[in-house]
Amino acid sequence: MVGERVVNQSGQPDRAPAVVSTASLSPSPAAAPPPDAIYDAPLARRYHRGQRLLSMGRALLAAAFTLAMVLTGYSTSLETVARRVSQSDYIVLLVFLLLFGALEGLLTFPLRVVSSHVLDRRYRLSNQSFGAWLWESSKGALVGAGVGIPLVLGLYGSLKAFGALWWAPVGGLVFLFTVALARLAPILIFPLFYTFEPVNDKGLRERLTALCERVGMPIQGVFVFNMSKTTKKANAAFTGLGRSKRIILADTLVANFTDEEIETVFAHELGHSKLGHLGVLLLAGFLSTFVGLAACAVAFDALLPLVGFPDRTAIAGLPLLGLLLSVYSVVTSPLVNMLSRSQELAADRYGVRLTGRPQDFVNALRKLASVNLAELQPPRLIEALFHSHPSLERRIQLIERSDQAP
Repeated sequence: MVGERVVNQSGQPDRAPAVVSTASLSPSPAAAPPPDAIYDAPLARRYHRGQRLLSMGRALLAAAFTLAMVLTGYSTSLETVARRVSQSDYIVLLVFLLLFGALEGLLTFPLRVVSSHVLDRRYRLSNQSFGAWLWESSKGALVGAGVGIPLVLGLYGSLKAFGALWWAPVGGLVFLFTVALARLAPILIFPLFYTFEPVNDKGLRERLTALCERVGMPIQGVFVFNMSKTTKKANAAFTGLGRSKRIILADTLVANFTDEEIETVFAHELGHSKLGHLGVLLLAGFLSTFVGLAACAVAFDALLPLVGFPDRTAIAGLPLLGLLLSVYSVVTSPLVNMLSRSQELAADRYGVRLTGRPQDFVNALRKLASVNLAELQPPRLIEALFHSHPSLERRIQLIERSDQAP
């Protein structure tokens, strides 16, 4: 998320692309290891292979559904149904998207349940019952709708008002929404899912506050959130912009890691801020958004006559635009991930220099590998395509190598 730098030391891709093999989903009898246990590499490989296959399956199924709806004319039939509700194109658009999204959601729901709930339960990473998972997922869907509806309405209004240049105002709107979310998410959205409290351990709080003062980094606070309500995994993040800027630590991190290890993770997060990584990502996102929208606008206009739609404002044809934008995201995500991986390594170096505790940071990374059941060394192609963070093994090697250098 723009405005949030997540440690995500698990080595898992932020958006794992993902078809289902029963063997790949079958865990060994052992549970996910506690922080001080021996790392179980085969177990981690099976878990992540299953996640990748399931995510790819969901993505391909959703794309196939969209193409089938557009090419068979069922998308037009769905628009006809929506027009029975209202004569306003904007109301019709919302009803159409609700129906289209419901059908796609029902189709992909089984894979989603397995990938985000069943698999984590089987590998003993999840603390959620199915009911709790469903409730949290529903909240996420409602928040997504609240954010997405204004964007969709703005998109359709731009298609009507600006013709072939619709992508320019939409790009500006997306950028403004991105900045606004980065500013407001820690205050308005995150608390819908987790409870945040100031770090109450005096020794740890003073240690972390001293680091902030040392680098002249004003933040609104260091908070612990109850990540344990959903998962056994551990994490930390630098979030927010301006007055909402803060660092958040999962309670699972605070409970299972030493103060020295937490300090090094915290210093890594400070590195993202002091090195200006958020600004770089915002600029990269700004440029990528405008280029992507412009390219998709050209492709959309070229494809519309081929699939039988009269013009770009045909509501039944909008799923095709959504598919084009998804393809663009998939094609360009390796470049974005490459930038993110370089930033992670820079933040590692910064954090180690700031604390002078390379071994504590290595210990923290190894504990995160066990807690999060991460792949220490995923396949290089997988890392290049899907991972926003370098492999944990590479990070550890670079830290140890720099520590040994004269």
